[in-house]
Amino acid sequence: MLPFSSHVNGYHDASDQVVHDLRRRAEAHFRQQEAERAALKSVAEFEARRGRIRASFLEAMGGLPEERTPLNPVCTGKIDRGRYVVEKIVYESLPEFYVTAALYVPKEIERPRPGVLFVCGHSEEGKAYPVYQAVAVDLAENGFVVLAVDPPGQGERFQYFDPETGQRIVGGCTVEHTYAGIPYMLAGASVGRQFIHDGIRGVDYLTTRPEVDASRIGLTGNSGGGTQACLLMMSEPRFAAAAPCTFVMTLESYLKTGQAQDAEQIVRGCMAFGPDHDDFLTAMAPKPVLVGAAAYDFFPIEGAMEAVRRAKAVYGLYGREGGRRSGESSGVEERVDLHVAPTRHAYSPFLREATVNWFRRHLMGEPGNFRTGKPETLPPAELNCTPKGQVLDAYRGSRTVFDLNRARIERDTPKRPPLRHQAGYDAHRADMRITLLNTLGIADELRSAPIHPRLIREEVVEGYPVEQVFFFSAPDIVVTGAMIHPRTAASATRTDLVLFERGTNAIPEQRNFLEGLLREGRRVFVFDPRGIGAVEARPVNPRGLKDNYGTEYKLGCDALMLGVSTLGLRVFDVLRGLDYLKGRADGGPIGVHGIGFGGLLAYLAGALDDGWSDVTVEDAFYSYREVAETRYYTRTFGMREVAWGLLRRFDLVDLLPCLAPRPLRFISPRDACGNRVPMEAFRTRFLDVAKEAGYLRDGWMPEAG
Repeated sequence: MLPFSSHVNGYHDASDQVVHDLRRRAEAHFRQQEAERAALKSVAEFEARRGRIRASFLEAMGGLPEERTPLNPVCTGKIDRGRYVVEKIVYESLPEFYVTAALYVPKEIERPRPGVLFVCGHSEEGKAYPVYQAVAVDLAENGFVVLAVDPPGQGERFQYFDPETGQRIVGGCTVEHTYAGIPYMLAGASVGRQFIHDGIRGVDYLTTRPEVDASRIGLTGNSGGGTQACLLMMSEPRFAAAAPCTFVMTLESYLKTGQAQDAEQIVRGCMAFGPDHDDFLTAMAPKPVLVGAAAYDFFPIEGAMEAVRRAKAVYGLYGREGGRRSGESSGVEERVDLHVAPTRHAYSPFLREATVNWFRRHLMGEPGNFRTGKPETLPPAELNCTPKGQVLDAYRGSRTVFDLNRARIERDTPKRPPLRHQAGYDAHRADMRITLLNTLGIADELRSAPIHPRLIREEVVEGYPVEQVFFFSAPDIVVTGAMIHPRTAASATRTDLVLFERGTNAIPEQRNFLEGLLREGRRVFVFDPRGIGAVEARPVNPRGLKDNYGTEYKLGCDALMLGVSTLGLRVFDVLRGLDYLKGRADGGPIGVHGIGFGGLLAYLAGALDDGWSDVTVEDAFYSYREVAETRYYTRTFGMREVAWGLLRRFDLVDLLPCLAPRPLRFISPRDACGNRVPMEAFRTRFLDVAKEAGYLRDGWMPEAG
């Protein structure tokens, strides 16, 4: 028994193959979209494309709440700042879902003034972050009514917070956003939908204020606030002008950086179907949009320049058609522009000044001649709308993003009418297999290509004959496996494909387990799907492979933006492992045994192909719904395990008819917190559910132990 040496024993460098495969897929989409843009010759053609992209975007968000429930706004305090007043506002964007905000109202307003919605980037202090206060102050002193809103997870809106101890349980804000966002992905949505809705309701609130001209509302924010601004530009038509800062780039430029982003910044399918970042800008065409960028940002400045170039081409369509009607050039191209600050990533004074002047010109009709200074800001705590600075303390029992998603899951999860007849059972089985392929994103992956295995090492290790093999499961995707034979000369009775968390790298530490199988006369094939074991992906950023925002997370997000999943691609590899074993001359039944994450792969691969003689799932979770409905699920669950929209279609229990009547065994199943589930609880939560749904027929039942 021995693992592979580096670079697949020197035969192949597979460390970049997952990255390259995702980039290859992405580049095909980017070139297709490039051709689509180039073919646009009229405003009507552009607007038809814009409508398709907006529809794809809204589907990725999981739709937006349609009912405008009462805002119930409350002003909890006012601060007189001389030329303007700051009002501390709390409103309900949804019932019992509280939003804290600071409203900056200039004094001596004689007629309604333009309003600005300020959406905050990733600062723990949210609206009270001094850099963001400075933007609101400059705008207010120029006569704008500004509503600065705390996003979920920031400022006074920590979503995982214990009011009894006053401690944050998950965080900081970026970690909290993604921790909350993963269950949304499982439910076929984005946690970004709550950020969007909070902003839309912020606009609703601004329009209720007599000081605000509802026809002249602007939008700005930077970094994560630039993300929110872009999401809102695609979602809310009432904005008259916008200035998203230090976020806009192109998806192609972002893909190459290796950087990860929060869950609300990841739009399912955006690389395949849109929107790219220029689509966010042109969502408002021909209204004025200024892109604020930082020359030394970690977001590529080249991407910002390209996005604006693309947007100008679209604005030019409006200009040409307007010019033909009026007989003169309309200068519409100038309504979208780029301002680059000589700074690193920040809402710097350069961008603050540019934004104020942009809104002065386009919302006030005044010259853009403002020059910023050093606005006087307040100590952050003075802007608190709640007594102790947290909504979950002030409004005990109020709802969080977790509660909103759990309610959606309860509402949208498919019901399980009992399968009482064989015809219904067979139809469910066939439908589940198609649904699983589509959900994993592998319906179009081809298993028909011949496999040409390379036997690159044969050796007897402590009496066990060992073969090391690699082959291509898909174009340019190498997978590896170590075939370990029993010590006895007699032929093995069967083969087990074994999936460890660390693949073949785990062979030394799993020796006792493997020898147990070998003593039973089994041949063992320890297999590495892409990115695992001997073909483990190299780090694409400074974080650890499985760390928050590390390689597994980044690649999982890239796959999701392509409309596929790394989970599905690995399941496909396992199926190709089955194809390889079927082609061997030594024959016999082929089982699959997975441990941990390998257990999930084994279960899903077992559901997709009848060629497995039996399936064993060990130390793996058994319910996606339980994960999504557990407020504090294990942090080892992440993008590696995610397929977007899975819970809108099924949970793992619903795949049982795809595995029947073959032997299926669960060993030490895990709950959403990563703890072993007592057998009685597993029977109640899984097997009894299966029985009630009619999934257990003709005496067949999975074993559990």
